[in-house]
Amino acid sequence: MTDSKTGSDLAQRVLASRRGLMCGLAGLGAAGALAACGTAESPSSDPTSGSDDATTGGSEGSTGDAGGGTAIAATADVPEGGGIVVEDTVLVQPSADEFLAFSAACPHMGTTVNPPDADGVIVCPNHGSQFSLEGELEQGPAETGLAPVEITVEDGQIFLA
Repeated sequence: MTDSKTGSDLAQRVLASRRGLMCGLAGLGAAGALAACGTAESPSSDPTSGSDDATTGGSEGSTGDAGGGTAIAATADVPEGGGIVVEDTVLVQPSADEFLAFSAACPHMGTTVNPPDADGVIVCPNHGSQFSLEGELEQGPAETGLAPVEITVEDGQIFLA
């Protein structure tokens, strides 16, 4: 009977090892899932911090140093009362000849937001955060508005400043 008890002890130790391994793996998976639900910082820092007016609006033909760069959009491409997403930037025209730009990264988790809908609301497709055409937070889970991006408008073209 000593041999059968030893075999039984061995079977219990193997079972306990498997159980411990599975519990450990389940714990790691739960930790990863919880980390994915946390609030993330904005993926890019705002180089204009300290300035309340970080965007530059303007009318077509307004002067501004385009820095010799390439235009990211034409003013005609940005509908009045709406906007477009160009790469990682949301361009909006809240009223005639007023152009604003924001980071397209939702401040909640960094997902690229959708262009403004017919009501002028910018929505994050990931968790439903909503922002106004002025980039202000209207509904969470994001806790802040969209980060402003400086632009210049010159000769009917929009440039990153």
